[in-house]
Amino acid sequence: MRKFLSRWSREQRRIRRTARREKVRTPFEKQMHDLWIVTKSLAAIFVVWNLVSFISYVGHDNGDTTSQRIATWGRNHHMGSLIDWMETRVYSTPPSKDPAKNLDLTAPALAAAPTATTVAGSGSAVQPGTPTPTTVPVVPIGPAPVAPKPINPLITPALDAEGQWTPIARAGGHDAIWATSVRPLPDAGGVVASVVEIDQTHLRAGLFNGAEEPGGSWRRSNRVPAELQPALLAAMNGGFRFEHIKGGYKTEGVVVKPLKNGDATLAVGTDGHLALGEYGRDLTDDGSWISLRQNLILIVDKGKSQIQKGLDQGVWWGADYGNAVYVPRSAACVMGDGRLAYVLVGKVNATQLAQSLINIGCVKAMQLDINGTWPVFFTFGPDDNGNLTGHFVDKRMGGSPNRYLKGSTKEFFAFFDATLVPAGSVLDS
Repeated sequence: MRKFLSRWSREQRRIRRTARREKVRTPFEKQMHDLWIVTKSLAAIFVVWNLVSFISYVGHDNGDTTSQRIATWGRNHHMGSLIDWMETRVYSTPPSKDPAKNLDLTAPALAAAPTATTVAGSGSAVQPGTPTPTTVPVVPIGPAPVAPKPINPLITPALDAEGQWTPIARAGGHDAIWATSVRPLPDAGGVVASVVEIDQTHLRAGLFNGAEEPGGSWRRSNRVPAELQPALLAAMNGGFRFEHIKGGYKTEGVVVKPLKNGDATLAVGTDGHLALGEYGRDLTDDGSWISLRQNLILIVDKGKSQIQKGLDQGVWWGADYGNAVYVPRSAACVMGDGRLAYVLVGKVNATQLAQSLINIGCVKAMQLDINGTWPVFFTFGPDDNGNLTGHFVDKRMGGSPNRYLKGSTKEFFAFFDATLVPAGSVLDS
C-alpha cells in the first residue's frame, strides 16, 4: 500500500508539473499575455530608437557644444521639465563677492585702417567660386562716428583697460563697433560683463533663421551666404526657444509665432537698422519692419529694472522657477547715447543681469539667450590662411566660431558693412 501511495504521489506531482508547463490559458489570460509580449517589444523598440536618435543627434557636429546638443535633444524629446529641474541644481551657486582679477574680453585687435578694400562679392575671405577680387580705394563716408564714452569702473582698483572701449569692426571706412569688459556689480565682484556697442550709421542688419528654430525654408537661412560674407562684420545670438516664450516671431512676411503687445522686440527695419523696444508702444508691425523677434518683456525700461513686473506677470526669466539660477546671460540694450549694445554677463540671476545692465548704462534692454555657451557675439575676419572665420569677443563663449558661416540650429542677427552689401541681396526682404 505504501508503495502504491508513493507511486501515486509521484505521478500526481508529475501531472501538476506537466500541467504548469502546458497550462491552458483562458481567452482573457491569453490576451493579457500577448499584450505583455507586445508591450515589452515596443518598450525595447522605443529604447533602441531613442538611443539611435540620441547618438545620431549628439554625435553630429552642428556648431553647438556637446552639452548644448544633449540639452537640445532632450528638449526636442519632451524632456524640458527634467532639464529645467537639473539646471536649478547645477546652476544654484551665487557668484563670488570677491572682485575678479581678470576681464574676459578676447576680441581680436583691429588692424590699422586699410588704404584699399574690395568690392562686394570678392576678396580672399570668401568661399571658392566667388568672383575675382577687385581693389578700389577706401573713401570714408561722412564724418567718423564718435567713440562711446568710457564706462566708469564700479570696483576699485580698476583692472587694466576696464571700461575702456576698443574698436573691433569698421564700416564705411570708420570704426563702427567697440567692445569692453567691466565688473558691473560692486556687491558681486566676481561677475564680469563684456559689452559691445554698435554704431549703425554705415551698417545693415539681418535676422537669419536657424535650422531648428524656427526651422523651415527661408531666403535668409541658417548661415550667411557667400555673396554677403565680404561685407560681414559681426553676428550675435537671438532669444529663447519658442516654447519658453509667449511672444512672437515674424520674418520674410511669415508669422511663425503671433506677436504679443507689451513684449520686448528686436526689429530689423526696411532701412537695414536693428531697433529695440516694447511692441505696441515703441514699434508695431506697420510695414516698416522686415523681421521682428520677441523675447519676454523688457528687462530694463527707462533705466529701471522690470524683473518684479515680469514675475508678477508670470514671465519666465530662464530655467529658474522664478529667479534663482546663476548662468551666463545675454541681452541687447539701448545705451544712454542711443546706440544699440550687446551684453554678456555671467554668472548671474535675472535680477543681477538687470542691475548689471543699468550700471553699464543701458536705458532699455531685452534679455536674449542664456545658459552655457548659447550667448555668443562674433566679429569676422581672415584666418592665417586668408579664410573668413569668426572670433569670439569673450573667452567664456564657445562652440564653433563658424556656426553662422556653416549653419546654425538657432536664429541669429548679423551686421554688415552697408557699403559692401550687393544690391538685391537677401537683406532686402
